[in-house]
Amino acid sequence: MGLIVKDLLLDIKHLLVKLNMNPDRAPDEVAGIVKKLEYLDRLGRYTLLLKNLTKCNDINNFKSIIVEATFAYSFEAVNMPLFYEESQTENQESSIDFLLNTQDGKNIYFEIRVNQQQKQTQKEIAQQLSQNNMYSVSWNGMEEQKDIIRLQSNILSKVQGKDGVPTKFFTATSGVFNIVAVDITELLLGVVDKNDCILAAYGDPYVEERYRRNIFGLFQKPKQNYPDFILDVYKKFFHFRKTIHGILFLVRHSLSGPLDFELRYLLIQNIDLVSDSMAKLLDNELLRALTPWDDR
Repeated sequence: MGLIVKDLLLDIKHLLVKLNMNPDRAPDEVAGIVKKLEYLDRLGRYTLLLKNLTKCNDINNFKSIIVEATFAYSFEAVNMPLFYEESQTENQESSIDFLLNTQDGKNIYFEIRVNQQQKQTQKEIAQQLSQNNMYSVSWNGMEEQKDIIRLQSNILSKVQGKDGVPTKFFTATSGVFNIVAVDITELLLGVVDKNDCILAAYGDPYVEERYRRNIFGLFQKPKQNYPDFILDVYKKFFHFRKTIHGILFLVRHSLSGPLDFELRYLLIQNIDLVSDSMAKLLDNELLRALTPWDDR
């Protein structure tokens, strides 16, 4: 029996009904996520996460909490304890989702974001599925550009407000690493590839011409001949570039269900803050808990 809730299986099934999801989906899938949640429950460090889950009344919030729980379980299951909702400095109101203390004394902070399909796209897919059990959505370079820009905005939103004022990650001292982790499984209708991640982080110059979408990357530096509006965008990224050491792009295995899945990752470093050798050390930590993202 767990420490927080008495019957997670029953709670999950009730949640699925409340969120208009099928409570009788594959038993192994439901059992899989319940096993992870019960494991976190027994640890006693995830009280807030589990309470937020059991009180959830929004499907997008539900998806986000499931990703957080899966992320936490991936580390905890291999004896890499995480601390949930940690502040970096005293008197700081805003907390960061997870803190990992490494064996060599480093502190790695992870803030999690789930990049979900836009509501209009969700609506179009639902309508088509209800009519003929199939769906197709027209997609072109312009739409892909919008999705990458939306991804960048979602990543930025975990660090600063729309006005550019920092909201999290105020410490970037030696031994501290700040990572924004983003689940991009639903990006571009689920056909996202690594070039999309590179575009979001480094911009057009770092991908082959056929993948370019007129994107200025979060970690990109402008050249002297760049137009003023690009320079303005660069200024808006200032706090992000000065404090975020990398973006951890997460995807789920293509055969996974929406509840029980394995997270795969691609870490893209901020080359201004993290050397290749240091990126390798960070990657070695991640490899203990997560599976590298292959081409599926």
